[in-house]
Amino acid sequence: MTTIDTSSAPLLDGQAIGIAYHAIAAVRDRLLAASGLTFHQSVALNAVAAGLDRADAVDRLVATLKVGEPEARALLDELADAGLIDGPRVAVTDKGASLRREFADAVAGLTERLYGEIPVAEREVAARALAHVTARANAELAGL
Repeated sequence: MTTIDTSSAPLLDGQAIGIAYHAIAAVRDRLLAASGLTFHQSVALNAVAAGLDRADAVDRLVATLKVGEPEARALLDELADAGLIDGPRVAVTDKGASLRREFADAVAGLTERLYGEIPVAEREVAARALAHVTARANAELAGL
């Protein structure tokens, strides 16, 4: 594992978060490319796998992906058309579960490579800071 000097890292701000996001997203998207899924489709598949009915899955996609309801419904339809979920029951098919497991395994390896050497306490602080910023950003969006 490459050691990176973070002693002169800037304070957490939108640019630092954005740069980290784009670096991680580029790696994630390469992993997803092998599955044929987009990131939004993978989030939709996870929502269905969590046992949400169609309405709740749409609500989760709208809230987490910041998309409209028509786009959220279209994501579920795409998964049904691909045979990854049973559209009428909104349940993950065997094919969908297999694909989801493969991607989850790949992400677990990526997570270890990216975050494994960062002490747990630092990861917990970062997670709390990001959750706080996310809540504030969501409140800003709701107020617009």
